[in-house]
Amino acid sequence: MAVPTNTLVSYSDTTIREDLIDVITNISPVDTWFLSNTGSGKATARYHEWPVDSLASPGANAVLEGDDATASAITPPTRTGNYTQILRKVFQISDSQEAFDKAGRGSDLSYQLEKHLTELATDIEYALIVNSTAVSGSASVARQMKGVLGWITTNVTTGTGTGSEPLTESMVNDNLQLIWSQGGKPSNVIVGAFQKRKFDSFTTNTRDIAASEKTLVAAVDVYKSSFGTLMVRLHHQMQTSAPDTVVIFGDMKLWRKAWARPVKPEKLARTGSSTKYMIEAELTLESRQEKGSGKITQLTTS
Repeated sequence: MAVPTNTLVSYSDTTIREDLIDVITNISPVDTWFLSNTGSGKATARYHEWPVDSLASPGANAVLEGDDATASAITPPTRTGNYTQILRKVFQISDSQEAFDKAGRGSDLSYQLEKHLTELATDIEYALIVNSTAVSGSASVARQMKGVLGWITTNVTTGTGTGSEPLTESMVNDNLQLIWSQGGKPSNVIVGAFQKRKFDSFTTNTRDIAASEKTLVAAVDVYKSSFGTLMVRLHHQMQTSAPDTVVIFGDMKLWRKAWARPVKPEKLARTGSSTKYMIEAELTLESRQEKGSGKITQLTTS
């Protein structure tokens, strides 16, 4: 049916105001569980050190009545350390942009400050977990801390060693046994989405729920093993690059952040009709005893 002649329709009117809702929606992954669940200390040099010690292996111990006391040799604690890493976010807003009427926000300075603080937090989380090597740095090379995946070297399980194998419950218990043998008591499992679904599929897991709830529970958030109970943590940072092929078992008491400079937003000097902010932090990761944690590597992701 044709539109009557001379009817004004919206397609030909260029003066209709735009329909732009006053809300900004952001669903980018934000996950800083490790950052939030580890203790904090102070770093006072670019190479931060701490002592590490271990107990002697137990053995037969019986002495003669009235025997003299003879001191045994003492092995002093060893020193280990990690480099502090500087992380930064910078943004700049023109005075005109700040003055104009914008959808979803009144002030771009406030909005971008909050957004960049969140982005810096996720960058810190990535460094704490994913960084595999420490970099001492130089005048032309940025320093880099070693993260959890780089620190764990003692308790590493790879299935049959052929690589690209699916995660199995046997692998999980093999790694937990290695950690237990070293005296570790991990309380958390950190995984990406694919490996979380493998945990959910373990047939020995039991899921108790009242029939009246009419709910099917297919997920496993608490894993009870022969070596203790662990919380299964689904983590966005374990989705990127190599981490999606790894499962981490961690005792959070053995990991600690050392801050040289806590997160600080700073307004920089004006050089024109704009405002520039720099948000910066410097920290490193302390591994108080990496033998208390473990990891399964070379897992398939499809």
